[in-house]
Amino acid sequence: MRKFAFILCLFLVFAEFADAQSFYSRRRDRLWMLSYGIGYSLYNGDMYDFLYDGFSAAANPTIGAGIRRKFGSQLSLRFDVNWYQLGGNDAEGGASAIINRPAGRASGEADTRFVRNLNFRARNLEMSLMAVFNLIPVDGSYTRRPIVNPYLMFGIGRTTNRPKTYLPGQEGNYTVNLWEIQTEAAAPVSSYPKNVTVIPFGIGVRIKASRQIDILLEGARRFTFTDYLDDVATVYPSVDEIIEWNGGIGSPQAQVALQVFDRSVEGGFEQRKPGNTRGRENNDAYYIFQIRLEMYLPDNFLSELLSPSRRKPKFR
Repeated sequence: MRKFAFILCLFLVFAEFADAQSFYSRRRDRLWMLSYGIGYSLYNGDMYDFLYDGFSAAANPTIGAGIRRKFGSQLSLRFDVNWYQLGGNDAEGGASAIINRPAGRASGEADTRFVRNLNFRARNLEMSLMAVFNLIPVDGSYTRRPIVNPYLMFGIGRTTNRPKTYLPGQEGNYTVNLWEIQTEAAAPVSSYPKNVTVIPFGIGVRIKASRQIDILLEGARRFTFTDYLDDVATVYPSVDEIIEWNGGIGSPQAQVALQVFDRSVEGGFEQRKPGNTRGRENNDAYYIFQIRLEMYLPDNFLSELLSPSRRKPKFR
């Protein structure tokens, strides 16, 4: 909430600069826009698919900010920074009786995620550069832009990848860094994707709220190049392999890995056998839905902010 209030204050400062502009400056177009917003992020992978599992259980908070630069009547580029949270829990998704087609499964195939009983939470930071294409051209003065203008977004970005889980009996206390231990027969932990390339693709609508401010409603899917947003991808290893991969007998890391790589017993089921399916080898994805405020910045906003005269007190 403090961050939100701080950014709101910045908008008020920029609004002061904007209102001080002359009548003639309002007749010109403005090329730079600053935006910020809040919303929800949704994970899509081995543990959860909101299309089948529902929206509310998977929704997590997100906050973002960006700066956009116009390059014509319809095309612009926007640099974004987003903080977001993802999460999944087999015990909540797989046990639901209303699921007819679970995540990644063919129609009619039994949903056994609750037997696997895995879970994770991740708090990540994403940076992206996106092309924004207005469906309605905006020519001339920015004040004459349409009241409603839909747009498309497409780009490339990078995100951190920090899935965590909790130890048995410590529900909600996410202290186990899954990217630091080896939990299944896949790439060694030294090559775990701690940073991931993403491809954002989405749609939005821009609503004119005032002369300088638009309200943005947008949603975009992030296609990723990893199946390890949730630390689930291939098959179960043996207990001996878990011990070997995580420092050997007596290693604290091995003791933690043994508690979290197979949680079926914790849920009251038999331990999984080596080679049993742990995950499906399809890349994970996530969605970000936000409502934003976008401010049309005056042409001289940088010089106004950095002007020495604004930092020096005035005496009369």
